[in-house]
Amino acid sequence: MNPLIHSLGAFARGSNRVAIVVAEVALAALMIACAYGVIARYVFNSPSIYITEICVYLLLVCSWLSVGWVHLENRHVSVEAFHMKFSPRGKRLATCISQLCILFFCLVLLWAGISVVETALARNYRSASMLRFPLWMAYGMIPLGGSLLGLATLRQLFIPNSVESNDSIKEF
Repeated sequence: MNPLIHSLGAFARGSNRVAIVVAEVALAALMIACAYGVIARYVFNSPSIYITEICVYLLLVCSWLSVGWVHLENRHVSVEAFHMKFSPRGKRLATCISQLCILFFCLVLLWAGISVVETALARNYRSASMLRFPLWMAYGMIPLGGSLLGLATLRQLFIPNSVESNDSIKEF
């Protein structure tokens, strides 16, 4: 195999592994934050004014950082009944076309996401709540997630048999 393609595949897998670990930590923090919000509101009758916004940002992190890993592990929703009707050559062609469409989508996500992040940075956009969270960080999840998905898609496109068995999630 070409060393450049091998390096791309290793980088795609490694960066998505790091991203999924961060997403898992964010998911645990989201669970704790939600539990805290419910307990503070209903048990102590002292609701937090920040907790809903923090949960939204944690959910953004979980969603965008996990998208590449889901694609690498082939755990996304697909129409298998449609795919099964193709011949092996037709399956390869359909997979190649779908990977190219996903790659195009990732390029659009990168372009639009970077544009939004640049605007938020230049105009110092902040959340409307008392937390005043800098929105470029939240908007930055869009191009980051698009990049992770794009790397995973390139790996699937250039290393067609790179989808490991579903048992590889047990590594974590």
